[in-house]
Amino acid sequence: MSAVNQHPYFPQSLDLSGYTPPTQSPLVLVAVMGGTLGAVLVGTYVAFTRRRVRGWALSRSDRLAAMWFVLCAVLHCLYELYYLLHFRTLAATMDILASTWKEYAKSDSRYLAQVPLVLVLESITVAVTGPLCLVAAYGIWTQSLGVRHIAQLCASVLHLYSVVVYFGTEMMAAESNCRPEALYYYGYFMAMNAPWVVVPMVLATQSFGAISRGM
Repeated sequence: MSAVNQHPYFPQSLDLSGYTPPTQSPLVLVAVMGGTLGAVLVGTYVAFTRRRVRGWALSRSDRLAAMWFVLCAVLHCLYELYYLLHFRTLAATMDILASTWKEYAKSDSRYLAQVPLVLVLESITVAVTGPLCLVAAYGIWTQSLGVRHIAQLCASVLHLYSVVVYFGTEMMAAESNCRPEALYYYGYFMAMNAPWVVVPMVLATQSFGAISRGM
C-alpha cells in the first residue's frame, strides 16, 4: 500500500489523499455520539411526558414515536447536514464531528470516498426526510392526527427506501467498503442501521391503518 493510501479503510486501494486520522480513540467517539443521542432521547421523553393536550397526557406509544422522530430530525438536519457541507474535506478534517464520521466510515468507506449514491441519499435525507420527522413530531406534540400520520408515513417510507438502497448497493458491490472485522460489519454497518428498518416498518403500518380508517 502506497504512502498516499495509508488509511484503515476498505478497499485498501482507496485513494484518500490528505487523510488525517482522528486524535480521539474509537471508544471516546462512540461515547460522545451515544451520550449526545441519549441526551436527545431523554430530553424528548421528559418534554413529551409533561405535555398535556386538552388535559390529557400523551400515550406511551406517542412518546416513543416522538423520541424516534426527534432523534431522526437531529441526526438528519444537523449531523448529516454537517456531512453534506464538509464531505469534500472530511478525510483531512480534525474536529469531533469529522472524527465520528471517520470512525463510522470503517464500516462504509463510501462516506469518505465521495460516492455519488451516498451524496444523493444524504441530500434527500437532509432536505426531505429530516423536515418530515420534525413535522411528525409536531403532529404528536399537538395531537394533530392528520398532520402526524401523513408525515409519519412519508418519513417512514423514505427511511425504508433509503436503507434498502444503502444496504443493497453495498451487498452487490464488487469490493466491500467495510473492514472485515465483525465489529464494523455487524456492529456498525448492520446494527447501527437496523433501527431504520424495524421502526419505520412499524410506524408506516400504524399510519397506513390510521389513514385508512379516516377515509
